[in-house]
Amino acid sequence: MTEQEFRCGNCGAAVDATAFAVVVVCSYCGWASVVEEGLSTVVPEDLGFLRSRLESFVRDKAGETTSVREAKFLMIPFWAVELEALTTYNGYRTETRSKTTRVGNASRTTTYTLYVPVKGRFEEKILTVVYGRKFETVFGLGTIKTAVLQKQGQAVKLQPSLTKGWEVLGSEMSREEAVEAAENRVAEEHRKRVEKMTTKVFDCYTETRPVSARLLLYPVVEARYESRGKSYRLCMDAAKESAKVLKAELPITMGARLLRAVATAAVVLGLAVAAVVLQPLIGTDLPSELQLAIVAAPPITAALAGVAGSIAATAVQKITKTVEESDLMVMR
Repeated sequence: MTEQEFRCGNCGAAVDATAFAVVVVCSYCGWASVVEEGLSTVVPEDLGFLRSRLESFVRDKAGETTSVREAKFLMIPFWAVELEALTTYNGYRTETRSKTTRVGNASRTTTYTLYVPVKGRFEEKILTVVYGRKFETVFGLGTIKTAVLQKQGQAVKLQPSLTKGWEVLGSEMSREEAVEAAENRVAEEHRKRVEKMTTKVFDCYTETRPVSARLLLYPVVEARYESRGKSYRLCMDAAKESAKVLKAELPITMGARLLRAVATAAVVLGLAVAAVVLQPLIGTDLPSELQLAIVAAPPITAALAGVAGSIAATAVQKITKTVEESDLMVMR
């Protein structure tokens, strides 16, 4: 990563900055300036409030003795790209139909597969969020994109005063690269939609026209905390008046694991009882397929329940999310 040299607007001293720097600060007089013109940001919450909210969440979810080991207050770059997209598609879907024929007093039902052509187009205006870093990521990035999508309209012009106490990350992605990534994402989403409508897709082609692309910063807290000797991660939306944990790894207590083990044992016992109750039906006039199901279903289900229960009972952590992950929104 190369360095660029700037001159302090106050004292004239040389100010060095990395190639992706967003804000530069003079080490002599403290003057600060935004490097990239036109950059905007969602206003961050007060740092003291965020620290208090973070500590409160960790103690509430993991116990009073839990401590936050590391907290990074980051302003992360995202590109908000607006596109007009037109997708045309061609394929087919299969439908199973039945037909009943009568011969004298007897009837016979047969099934057959019908191939239904599926062809059409949809045109949309879409807003997508593209992460501006190429070589690093943050925990909970998918949930952060959702927050950016919801609040990108609240972004204001970046002022150096808004970045005090924050680690500001610059974008490693150019406008052209961001637009290309957004176009690929929209084409991928449209194809998924077409695949849900069809059994087989012959053609699916998406044309896009960029409407706008703007770079903005979004405030996030990325933290690690420790509970009973194990480390856990979380990320917090740090936007003004909407601070909340977006995604977190939470410890599973011994009591919760014991409860899962007991529940699993109860399920397996219930299936064993069911097998005993159903045993007299074997050898009766029931269809052979149903008798086979009566014999095989309880032990197979019990085995699956046991495996699932053992995994749940031995798990030491779980993931919680307060928002669903989304990086695009249809505007019309």
